[in-house]
Amino acid sequence: MASTFDATFTSIHQMTPRVKQYLLRVEDHTFSYRPGQHTVISFEQDGETVKRPYTPVNLSGTDTLALAIKRYEDGAASTWMAERSVGDALTLTELKGNLHLRDLERDTVFLSTGTGITPMVAMLKQYLREGTGEVAFLYGERTQEDIMFRETLDHLSADHDNLRVLYSLSHENWSGPTGHVQTHLDEALGDAFDTPHYYVCGIPPMVVDTEALLQDRGVDEDRIFTEGWEANAV
Repeated sequence: MASTFDATFTSIHQMTPRVKQYLLRVEDHTFSYRPGQHTVISFEQDGETVKRPYTPVNLSGTDTLALAIKRYEDGAASTWMAERSVGDALTLTELKGNLHLRDLERDTVFLSTGTGITPMVAMLKQYLREGTGEVAFLYGERTQEDIMFRETLDHLSADHDNLRVLYSLSHENWSGPTGHVQTHLDEALGDAFDTPHYYVCGIPPMVVDTEALLQDRGVDEDRIFTEGWEANAV
């Protein structure tokens, strides 16, 4: 059974119209985890315990987790989180999960949509600190104002010659790529599908479609990494 901790909200920041970033601190504890892994938060609501997984975007080694959470009008956890204030408390677990870097020497592709970007940001930070290959970061959102961590990604791209960032928008005409983000893999990689590891996170149909697209291009299943539950959700 996973260990649980009492955490306190120390900062709440509005990132986009529907996304807030929360800093959660656990006193006298240092988190140790692989970037990309997730915690499970839990709280009581209407006499029931609600549990949801979220992935921190910061690296391990501190007493604080940074979570970015999008509010959905019918989402019990996201609505509850959106109503929190600094000083409030919740319970969270140690981190676990299938999304973490396997090979820091191999070229790497991160592909995500929506809040699926959170494990990718954490893994990208680790890769740029420790990795030695080329890296492509593809992110799909609805509009420009919905893009999470854009300033962070643009700065990282400017500072690292081995990083290419591509945004694709599905609900806005702009000067950049549009449509489903996975359709831009050819644009991002050219013919270089054979070498990289691929990490994919987002809505289940996108994850399943991306896996099929990569396999059609000859990418072995053992070079594609997801949380692993998406096919059953489609």
